Amino acid sequence: MDLTVYLFLLCSLIISTICTIWFYKKTASKWLGVIIGFGINTVLLTIATVIFYKVDHFKGVEGLFASLGILIFAFFIPIITCINFYILEMVKHKIVYKH
Repeated sequence: MDLTVYLFLLCSLIISTICTIWFYKKTASKWLGVIIGFGINTVLLTIATVIFYKVDHFKGVEGLFASLGILIFAFFIPIITCINFYILEMVKHKIVYKH
């Protein structure tokens, strides 16, 4: 079960990062990209919470996040959004230095 949770969090990070970078390149607005990434994270991780609660009777992850239980997905929404922000900053500086 732990591996499934971590894989879902990683997939959420990858999908939201791709969408954030795509929106940034399309609109040249960093904040719009971050808001889109936040929305995608919220939707994906909320769906994951419902699925894991209904299907697997999720008891939680062992280790560092053991006390969070099913709320581990809600806990990672702002963390993944922050990671997206810093990735977008690196992409922004790469595009500026390239031109």
